[in-house]
Amino acid sequence: MIVLNRRKRSVDFIPAGSPRGALNTRRKPGYWGKLKIKKTSSGPRIARFTVEKNERETLRKPSEAIKLLRKQAVFLTGRDEELEELLGNHGIRYRYARVCQHCLHEGYVTLVSSRASTKHEGQIICSRCVDEVIRRELKLAGMDKSAFRNFRRLIRRGVSLERVLEMMSPRFDPLANHELTLYDMVTATADRTPKVPIDRLELPEKFKRILRREGSRVLRPVQVLAVDAGLLEGASLMVVSATASGKTLVGELAGIPRAMRGERFIYLTPLVALANQKYRDFKKRYSALGLKTAIKVGMSRIKAKGELRIPDTDVADADIIVGTYEGIDYILRSGKAGILGDVGVVVVDEIHTLEDEERGARLNGMIWRIKRLFPNAQVIALSATVKNSAEIASDFGLKLVEYDKRPVPLERHLIFSRSGEEKKNIILRLAAREFSLKSRKGFHGQTIIFTNSRRKTRLIAEYLTRNRVSAAAYHAGLSYSERHRIEKAFASQKLAAVVTTAALAAGVDFPASQVIFETLLMGNRWLTPNEFSQMLGRAGRPSYHDRGAVYVLAEIGMEFDGDSEESVALELLESGPEPVEVHYTEEKVLEHVLADITSGAFNGDYKNNGWLMDTEEAIDILESYGMVSGDKMTPTKYGRAVSRSFIGPHEAEYIRSNLSGSVIDTVIRLEPFQSAYLSSRLHRRLSQVLGTNFSTRLLADSTLDIISTGDNLVKLDSRLQEALLNIQMDFLSCECSDRPFCGCIQRKLSAHIINERVRGRDPADISKQLLSKYHVQTYPGDIFSWLDSVVRMLEAVRRIAGAFKKSGAVRESSRLIRGIERGRL
Repeated sequence: MIVLNRRKRSVDFIPAGSPRGALNTRRKPGYWGKLKIKKTSSGPRIARFTVEKNERETLRKPSEAIKLLRKQAVFLTGRDEELEELLGNHGIRYRYARVCQHCLHEGYVTLVSSRASTKHEGQIICSRCVDEVIRRELKLAGMDKSAFRNFRRLIRRGVSLERVLEMMSPRFDPLANHELTLYDMVTATADRTPKVPIDRLELPEKFKRILRREGSRVLRPVQVLAVDAGLLEGASLMVVSATASGKTLVGELAGIPRAMRGERFIYLTPLVALANQKYRDFKKRYSALGLKTAIKVGMSRIKAKGELRIPDTDVADADIIVGTYEGIDYILRSGKAGILGDVGVVVVDEIHTLEDEERGARLNGMIWRIKRLFPNAQVIALSATVKNSAEIASDFGLKLVEYDKRPVPLERHLIFSRSGEEKKNIILRLAAREFSLKSRKGFHGQTIIFTNSRRKTRLIAEYLTRNRVSAAAYHAGLSYSERHRIEKAFASQKLAAVVTTAALAAGVDFPASQVIFETLLMGNRWLTPNEFSQMLGRAGRPSYHDRGAVYVLAEIGMEFDGDSEESVALELLESGPEPVEVHYTEEKVLEHVLADITSGAFNGDYKNNGWLMDTEEAIDILESYGMVSGDKMTPTKYGRAVSRSFIGPHEAEYIRSNLSGSVIDTVIRLEPFQSAYLSSRLHRRLSQVLGTNFSTRLLADSTLDIISTGDNLVKLDSRLQEALLNIQMDFLSCECSDRPFCGCIQRKLSAHIINERVRGRDPADISKQLLSKYHVQTYPGDIFSWLDSVVRMLEAVRRIAGAFKKSGAVRESSRLIRGIERGRL
């Protein structure tokens, strides 16, 4: 094969054995030749022919060049009248080909097809050289090498190399280059599911009247599929479809008619706030049918300003029972399943909670207890995203109904940023632009911004507000009334954006058109593919929006736990959901078996469950603790107390061994307060005077190491000196050998909060007092939630103390429970 370069008039002789006509191949020429062409009256002819080989140049006869050209496949790199006339005069056939100019500079010849070539700085280059240019520019830009995949994907999509390299420039504007940041588009597929009017269903007329009044005249596609699968004939189903596709009504279509016939309709959710929302909705909607709705969430009765108090209502005579998983499981573990009566339908919402390390095993156990205790009940599991849905449906004996089409299209964008400040500016512009748009349904575009700390939710929301984009920080540390106010403001389109923590993603129910990931961290770990899928799925609601948009902001150079944010972003965008698996530890196995025994649901059939111990071993351990009586397989009073308290046997044994000691000390060691941070002012000043950065978490080792040193006092102003001195005197005054890492500060802080509470202080007041005296930042919502957990642990102590007739511990536990709930002893 011979390549004639029209610019240099060079002849590149490819070594023998190379495939003739090969494209996109890189070859080292056997030798190089140069032709000097002279014009004559009879046409152009070769005046001089030289060959360069092994760095030596030799002169050859022009006739040799003609012989070589006649024997080989000849390619021209462009139009050249003299060359073409010369070749034509000698009867030499030729073709045109593109040659990579970068390869030529390096002494190689690469013929490339038009599809596999691009231009860089005005020169055609091959795919291999494109890759080299991208990798070189990535390194110069300080970007992770994993980002190469994203830029190569754009090249394959037909984007020019020049435009791709623009993205690595500090001057690149992602909002002005929408087509470059677009990672992919999930299209809204035309649905061919037949339209089924509500009136055609065999439902009570009064129920259909309510549905029509609320706008449900025709079934949505997933509802049609559920009906076809036997929903109205009592079939147990697992329904998987996108957020806002109509899954909730699937449960109601099955449950309400049976409730009207005297059977119980139970609706379960993972969160108290979601249970309360469903309780209010059902109570308002179905009281006209003569149905009574009750709620069972197991909340304590703590009185606090702005907090949600949901006293459990009587379920004995209710037709519809809404509850959290634990609320209903408490009834089962107490051996009182009979009060639920004739259960017709049980809806388990958000069943993908099975993968949660803390609650997944408990949810799994509860579902099996329901199936065993109410074998005739119709179970309907709901989820938005489950990869191994068929496996889970099969495990629980459910028929799978899956609808994978999105009702609105979804754009997914990837933006590389260089700092937190740049991220904030991008978020500002994205949120402002989205809010300026209106859908065909008349709604402004609104944004959910996910970040990884309460402090950042506040800082980002304040930044947006200062720049005339209405926004609010939304996290679990806020009181219920504050969260409810934000939800109402968002629903009424008074807010352009909410900034929330990734940890609260499951509880966020905002109809947003746009989701922005300010970071891909969740606390001290990266988001999982399933969490990512759930969160981005919140972008775009069919009742509000024409499309959804997701923006992932990956910070260049930001690393955590050995991975860069750039690489994690690409992995999440490429991966999709992962299989949902239930995580069982030995402690959770023991809790599961004990709960089955106390509920009356134990049948010994636990084969192929993947547990770390077999059933007989678990029973032997429970019997050794005195929680079950092995001969009759019945729970003891101690076992019932432990099961109802939702604690593991090891925690229970710790409580039992300390019943003669301080009740409050026992509880604090099991349930210490952790959500405490140095104030922004104290943290910033300490960072400045020490010239180092450290965690804002009060209980982090780096923070404890710094605040425990008296030398730091003299470097602060008088108010901060006093605050730091107060922390040291009140919480760090122990003489432990491993001070300050002995845990005393956490226990003393926990005891301080409880003491302040039983003296009459509200969680909001306790938060203010900690900030003013110690410059320790806490949130009222966190204090409220922790006090609620303390009450639950005190109830566990009281139950276990009662089982062993320790009247002193029973009285002290009861006294503290009343004091914490009422705010006074």
